[in-house]
Amino acid sequence: MLTVAIVGGGASGVEMGATLADLLPTWYIPLGENPQEIRIVILQRGSEILKESKSDRLRETAQSELQQRTAPVEVLLESEVKAVYPGAIEFERNGQSWRLAAATVVWTAGNATHPVIDSLAIAPENRDKHNRLLVKPTLQLPEFPEVFAAGDCAIDPSNPQPATAQVAYQQGAAIAHNLKALIAGKSLTPATVNLRGTLIKLGLHESAVEIFDYYEIKGHLGQAIRLATYLELMPTPARNFVNRTRWFNEEILKQIAGV
Repeated sequence: MLTVAIVGGGASGVEMGATLADLLPTWYIPLGENPQEIRIVILQRGSEILKESKSDRLRETAQSELQQRTAPVEVLLESEVKAVYPGAIEFERNGQSWRLAAATVVWTAGNATHPVIDSLAIAPENRDKHNRLLVKPTLQLPEFPEVFAAGDCAIDPSNPQPATAQVAYQQGAAIAHNLKALIAGKSLTPATVNLRGTLIKLGLHESAVEIFDYYEIKGHLGQAIRLATYLELMPTPARNFVNRTRWFNEEILKQIAGV
């Protein structure tokens, strides 16, 4: 009952593991129990966590922070999950089969294209091996130039980008620009994506931030930068104000008061 298995050691899996390792003890300790009894295990098929990151420093920071949580997080590399059962998970590691008893299993190991994308009348040669739609640099479909696609469901072979929110956000803006150009009869422009770095949550109140994948800031300051970045992307000024007020109360005032 106290074991959580997280399948996938990418950003989502690491964030989930670190957050649960801080969160679950806040419920368990008041019961008079030992938080070390809580077991959180990340199973990663590859040989390293955060494989999508270009920064070895960020990987080292994440690995270190996982071990320093209130309840330590185990990371099992080169572990390929074969089956998930009620109360257990089966995986292969070093050529051997293993079975981990876990009441809770969280799946963060990638995704598949939406059935709507699979059902579109797009020729196989205009899809990649993951069934994503191939698009032109302008994010148009080759077979249907009046249709645009971006985010997880599409990829530009000449300029592939990671499947992250910041990429989809910028591609959405590029599509809006090109739709206006198309309506006005003007030339379309290729989508430009500027990767601003990596933001990763490492526990309840700490984060690691790689600015332009070069400068690293971690701990409470990293958390402040991460939250400020997300607040900046809120859709309306009213929503932005509400979330800023809530964040200031929860992250600043309560910590000062020691709550």
